[in-house]
Amino acid sequence: MRLGFWQKFAIFSTAAAVGLSGLLWFVLHDVMSAEQDEMADIAHMLLVLHGASSYALLVTVGSLLPVHVRTGWQRRRNLVTGLTVTGAIAILGATALVLYYGSEEMHAPAKWLHLIFGFACLALFPAHAFLRERSQHVAAGNGASAAAPFLTQDPDFCETVLKKKSLGVDPRDHCSNHNLAEARDG
Repeated sequence: MRLGFWQKFAIFSTAAAVGLSGLLWFVLHDVMSAEQDEMADIAHMLLVLHGASSYALLVTVGSLLPVHVRTGWQRRRNLVTGLTVTGAIAILGATALVLYYGSEEMHAPAKWLHLIFGFACLALFPAHAFLRERSQHVAAGNGASAAAPFLTQDPDFCETVLKKKSLGVDPRDHCSNHNLAEARDG
């Protein structure tokens, strides 16, 4: 299911802010061992940006749950990458809580898990967004996979699709359950 412009912008921008700030913080803090006051201030600023943008990313991802995730689950589309991203985000959230509230003994393992899953998400987010699993519907005659479906909120389109079955379009690929019910009742 395709996202609208604002959802794409919100997801991509917050994911980029989280990923880049986390990566840069890791390089400054752990690779370069920033001990100079100026570098330590930059590392702290990156960590604050990382935490704040992580909250924004969690809100943005949460906004996808009612329609995007639910519809993807029901249609069995992009399940591998979708479930992997969702699981990785859950683990990142849990390890972040341990880093913030956990005991000192738990910080080192939580930090490494957070880094591993964070680096994995740098590849997983684009993979889920840009790679499409082959559709179960094959385009007529050429064996290529059909175009990825979009979900419309337009009940008139859904009504047209239901009335003209000869279009060869499955309304479940394009109309929400609510709009399908409206089109059938209307």
